[in-house]
Amino acid sequence: MNIYIDESGDLGWKLDKPNRNGGSSRFITLTGILISTEHEKYVIRFIYDIYKKYNLTPNVEKKGANFTSEHSAFITSQLNKIIKKADSFKIISITVNKAKVFESLRKEKNIFYNFVLGTLVRQHIISHEKINVVIDKRTIKVSHGQSFPDYIKTQIWGEGYNVDINCDFVDSSNNKMIWFADWYANFIWRHYEDSE
Repeated sequence: MNIYIDESGDLGWKLDKPNRNGGSSRFITLTGILISTEHEKYVIRFIYDIYKKYNLTPNVEKKGANFTSEHSAFITSQLNKIIKKADSFKIISITVNKAKVFESLRKEKNIFYNFVLGTLVRQHIISHEKINVVIDKRTIKVSHGQSFPDYIKTQIWGEGYNVDINCDFVDSSNNKMIWFADWYANFIWRHYEDSE
């Protein structure tokens, strides 16, 4: 089983100024696409259909932030096309209201990031014998997320779960499953951040 992870929002704590105007995002959303390798083709076909509908350049990553709210509503309305064919497919997500985060978790960004990501994926990891967590390396993970493999293995194995856990960091420009995780991370995040 695979979990493809991306996020929207940032890890900053400048909450006394408006987001996009000297301040940090008020929320951060991490989203995962849980799917078996044999079912990934259905997500890829879905992405192809969306690209065709909106006349997008094939094989060039379209970020979730570049879709309008009307686009995101339409894309979400079409998810049954995947669900009907891929019973392993699931979108998982967690959104954090950063104003409510403990001061202790604000001290180190990588600790906060690992804690939130671990909270998101833990239950899904322990439900499988073998899992591959794939994380976009281009954004906040370059400096913060690469300690996640040790963090999650310590947590899961320390609880006595004998799960084979592999973590990969990939360039999202070459991974359509990360594209899809990015879309939904952004669609969910903007609902909280911008009330869309």
